[in-house]
Amino acid sequence: MEKKVTKVTPVKVTSAKPAAAEEETVVEVAEKEAVVKKETKKEAVVKEAAEPKKESAKKTTTAKKTTAAKKTTAAKKREVEKVEEIYLQFQDLEVTTKEILDKAKKAYVSEGHRESSIKSIRLYVKPEERMAYYVINDKFAGGIAL
Repeated sequence: MEKKVTKVTPVKVTSAKPAAAEEETVVEVAEKEAVVKKETKKEAVVKEAAEPKKESAKKTTTAKKTTAAKKTTAAKKREVEKVEEIYLQFQDLEVTTKEILDKAKKAYVSEGHRESSIKSIRLYVKPEERMAYYVINDKFAGGIAL
C-alpha cells in the first residue's frame, strides 16, 4: 500500500488586460487612495473640532485633582514644619535648650568620644552660675559655660 506523491507545479496567472490598461488602473487606484486620504483628514479635523470640549473637560478635571493634591501636600508640609523651641532667659542671658544640648555634645566629642555612642543625655542648667552640666550614658559628666 504505497501512496504515490505527485508534484504540483505553480501556474502563472496572467491578466487578460494589456499592460497599458494595467498602468491606468494603478494610476486610478492611487488617485482614489489620495481622495480617500483627503476625506479622512477632513473628517479628522471635523472630529477634532468637536472633541476638544471633551478633552478640555478631562484636562480641567485632571488639573483640579493635581491642584488639590499640591494643596494637601503643602498643608502637610506646614504641619510638619512646626517650630518648637525652648528659650532660657535669666537677667541678660538668653539661650535655647537646643544650643545647650549641641554644646554638650561637642564637648563630649572633643573628649575623644563618638557622637553616635550617645544613648542618653541629661542636662542640668544653672543660670545663676551661667553653667550647664551634662551626664551622658550615666557614665560621663561635664560642664559647659552658657
